[in-house]
Amino acid sequence: MKISALICTVGVTAIAPSSAFLSLINKVNPSLEKYAEAQEDALLKIRLDIGQVEMKDGKPLITGNRLGIDNLFLQLNGKETASPKHAKLPGADGPNPQLSSGPKSLQVVNQGSYVDLTGTRHVKLEDGAWEMIWRDNARAGALICAFNLAEDVKRNDAEIPKGRFYLTFPLWTSDSLNDLRERKAKAEERATDAIERHEREVRLMQETNNLLMKALHFRNACKAHEDLDYSGYRSYQKMPLERDMIHLEADVHLCSLGTIWTKKEGWFADHVLLGSASVTEGIRNNLEKMGSVAEGKEPAAIRNLHP
Repeated sequence: MKISALICTVGVTAIAPSSAFLSLINKVNPSLEKYAEAQEDALLKIRLDIGQVEMKDGKPLITGNRLGIDNLFLQLNGKETASPKHAKLPGADGPNPQLSSGPKSLQVVNQGSYVDLTGTRHVKLEDGAWEMIWRDNARAGALICAFNLAEDVKRNDAEIPKGRFYLTFPLWTSDSLNDLRERKAKAEERATDAIERHEREVRLMQETNNLLMKALHFRNACKAHEDLDYSGYRSYQKMPLERDMIHLEADVHLCSLGTIWTKKEGWFADHVLLGSASVTEGIRNNLEKMGSVAEGKEPAAIRNLHP
């Protein structure tokens, strides 16, 4: 019994410093709460593009059969906490909750629609919630929305299975976005120079018959290739810095391109990419007209949007 107690004590002692160390290095952006609370009544219009996904230069590309879900309208309520039964969020309900704004209230103002062989159908999203995740000193954060899907949404082999899934969109501030764009431009300049030098040295190596000069040009070509690798341009290529942005409150920029994904149970389970999501700023007047045409009157959810 004493030996068992000793083992437990040693185990706890060994784990505690590790947990403390993780908390120390995983500090939250001190402005995160301000960013999240500022998104009160923010209306977003989202289109979901479902299908087999391949990542190219950090961007999701849909291949094979596709399923488009249009006119999904979400309202973010940054000052309200999500209901206790909200769909679990990867930040607030994950291994590093200190990096999250906490679960925020999300209202599905209009369920998205899609077309299959039976006609127009509507998705049934339930228990919606959202959060912002932003690590201290990180130039970018993320807006994540979580839902429980009441039933499978499927057309051919393009599918969102019943259960929990997420939408994730990158976030920047004006300062961090401009800084990254400047860094990207400089990296591209270095990469362009390295590519030109590499091509020139390879051409000169092929043209000369002097073995000593061939070796010299080969060395210079290798150096240019190394400079290309260290220019950093490949990392910036994966960042959607030139895409359209939605300027949210508190000087936060929301990228118009995001991802749709799900994961298996467990903190460290595999993520499954389901497709891409595009977002624009929702226009309330257009939403009211759409609701009036579809229902013959204004839905209650839309009436609640009036100031």
